[in-house]
Amino acid sequence: MSEAKQIDVTNTPLIKIAYPIIIENLLFLAFSSVDIFMLSGYSDSAVAAVGLMTQYTWFLITFMQVIPSGATISLTNLLGGKQFDRAKSLSRTCLQMIIFFAFVIGMTFAFAVPQILKHYTLEDDVRQYASEYIFIYAIFSVFCGTSMIQSTILRSYGHTRTPMIVNACANSVNIIGNAIALYGWFGLPVFGVKGVAVATVSAQAVGAIVLSIKVFSLKDTKYKVNAPFKINVAEWKQILKIGVPTAGESVSWNLSQMAVMVLISSHGTASIAAFTYFGTILRFIYMIAISIGNAAQIKTGHYCGAKLHETAYKKLFGYIAAGTAFSLSLALVIFILRRQMVGIFTSDYEIKYILLSIMPLAFFLETGRAVNVIAIPSLMASGDIHFPVKAGIFSNWCISFGLAWLFSRTLEMGFFGIIVAMACDECFRSVLMILRWKSKVWMTKSAI
Repeated sequence: MSEAKQIDVTNTPLIKIAYPIIIENLLFLAFSSVDIFMLSGYSDSAVAAVGLMTQYTWFLITFMQVIPSGATISLTNLLGGKQFDRAKSLSRTCLQMIIFFAFVIGMTFAFAVPQILKHYTLEDDVRQYASEYIFIYAIFSVFCGTSMIQSTILRSYGHTRTPMIVNACANSVNIIGNAIALYGWFGLPVFGVKGVAVATVSAQAVGAIVLSIKVFSLKDTKYKVNAPFKINVAEWKQILKIGVPTAGESVSWNLSQMAVMVLISSHGTASIAAFTYFGTILRFIYMIAISIGNAAQIKTGHYCGAKLHETAYKKLFGYIAAGTAFSLSLALVIFILRRQMVGIFTSDYEIKYILLSIMPLAFFLETGRAVNVIAIPSLMASGDIHFPVKAGIFSNWCISFGLAWLFSRTLEMGFFGIIVAMACDECFRSVLMILRWKSKVWMTKSAI
């Protein structure tokens, strides 16, 4: 397809990009919440185990996110600058890289994480469930990686509806698989946590296959996959140059959360389960802001690729205002209905007491997070990658983990103190990101 016939992506309204992402993320949230709800009927130990492994699965995804992160920023800048042939070539390289990364990282996690779990203070059944889940999930992570990169390519071109529809269908497959695994449908035995893991990777496989078919059926996104073992060194360097530091901010956050989880695990299974339920509830609050942030990153990349920096500068403040307003409104609704929501997930008195005691902190935690999940991706899309990473590493470890240790151990604030520390981390970083955007230093950077 000639470049002259390509659509000018800078003219695509944010809402057209954002609303499918919002729906997709909310559907994913609903399905994953059903996951936790279904597991809670099976065993609180299973909930604690899968909740604990969520830190590792997100960490695994974050490692693989190096490729989609580099792809999003590179592709949106290339498309904004109307360099369509380079964009197609880069898409092929991204698929090649994600398959390689997913295989290597997945195998590493499958065999390393069960050894790491020996250092956690866990009950035996929780440790066993966690080891079973992460092994199956990690071994087949190539499906997750392929789905991620094909979704990234479609979104970069402005095709955000397709990933929404496909991932909704895949999540439906996951729920059906969970029901078969946990309830023994069709006369099958109850497979428990292992069955839930198999259902998850099966759904990811379905999503990867359908998304790949869609990418190769559209004229603007279709790219050649001949000579699969031929490496374009320049494009590998381009993706890694952007993707490694971009993902570094998420890697730091996930590592700090794993360290915080060690502190939480010392307070017992009830605290681990409470943290899992709390995280599930909070996702209803911040998912819209994250969706706006994803769309804002695409638009900022398009604007910066087209050298429309002032337009990007003005637009971001509106994106942040919208994301923060949504987050605070949802936080208020959830706070009002907190007893009913907690009752949906568990009837355990200790877990309910812990959850209700920390619920007011959601207002502070989610205000800061809303700014971060919108401002940080946009800064990175502009080419200003290293500042958010350095700020994130400092804040995650010195404030989130450092204060969590201080509050929970030295000041004996327990689990409540850990959540306070997490809120301080989000709010501190949000102030830094706003100041950085207002400084306009990012206008001197370039992603390609």
